[in-house]
Amino acid sequence: MTGSPLPTTVPTTVPTTVHTRPTSTDAAAGGSASPRRLAADLAAREQLWRPHVRFSHPRHYTRLLARPGWEAWLLTWLPRQSTGLHDHGGSAGAFAVLEGALDEVVLVGGEGGALGVRRFAHGEVRAFGARHVHDVTATEGTAVSLHVYAPALTRMTRYALQDGQLLTIASERAGTDW
Repeated sequence: MTGSPLPTTVPTTVPTTVHTRPTSTDAAAGGSASPRRLAADLAAREQLWRPHVRFSHPRHYTRLLARPGWEAWLLTWLPRQSTGLHDHGGSAGAFAVLEGALDEVVLVGGEGGALGVRRFAHGEVRAFGARHVHDVTATEGTAVSLHVYAPALTRMTRYALQDGQLLTIASERAGTDW
């Protein structure tokens, strides 16, 4: 699907989330594959992620795997739940849509540009670089997605968009804020 411009304001949904963060790693997956390849491979392992699917308000997420150099998370989405505009603290990544569809809002043309949206449906994988800023939303219906980050997330910055400029509104750290 092609993106379409959006208004210059980001939806005001406040991401509220319930999560779990295991401390051990899983020996069943590994290697030095790209986040896109890992997301696609792990998405095919329904026995890995299916037991963790639960829909709730606040939004639910759980870390499925942690390896040297990467980690994988399962996120579940009720209609209109959103991540809010954020980055991944220098980690590259990918997400695979396991059920439903997700809309990704990004800045088109960099800071000062317009917002664009693209819908990702069941079976699609979206890869992104270490400097990527986006907002992901389950616009219609419930959704389930699997996210891979390399290296593992250590921090995330949350943003608001004002007059075409990104404004930092929060900085979050792994182990403290999620």
